[in-house]
Amino acid sequence: MRTFYIFKIKNEYTSLTKNNPYHLFKMLAYIYQLDKNDLSKGVELFNKITDSFNEKEMDIQFFKSYRENYFYTKYRNIHQLNNIYKKESSKLIIRKKFLLLQSTVVHPSFMKELENYSNLFFCDFQNKDYFWLDHLFIH
Repeated sequence: MRTFYIFKIKNEYTSLTKNNPYHLFKMLAYIYQLDKNDLSKGVELFNKITDSFNEKEMDIQFFKSYRENYFYTKYRNIHQLNNIYKKESSKLIIRKKFLLLQSTVVHPSFMKELENYSNLFFCDFQNKDYFWLDHLFIH
């Protein structure tokens, strides 16, 4: 199971790190691993780097896109796909400052819908994997 934290990066940090995302990943990993005593410093840095998502709008958009999909379920801000034919089990949780995507496949179906958003940076802290979504889907 892969767990991706998805962040909407502010434009100024996107332009600085677009071609070399390693430093952005290291900053986000540093914040992710912070001790509770240093949390206030991490929150300040996190807010400088990331933009917020419009939770309500995004929740409605995902629901509209997937509501007719037989394998789709939704509960509050949690969207799930359990496609037995593709052997995909994916869960997308929409939060104000990040999205959490858990999946049994490398390229979950939800990623295609996320293409509509700009400056999305994916981090899998456990596997030390990171990428810009627009670099993944080069047309």
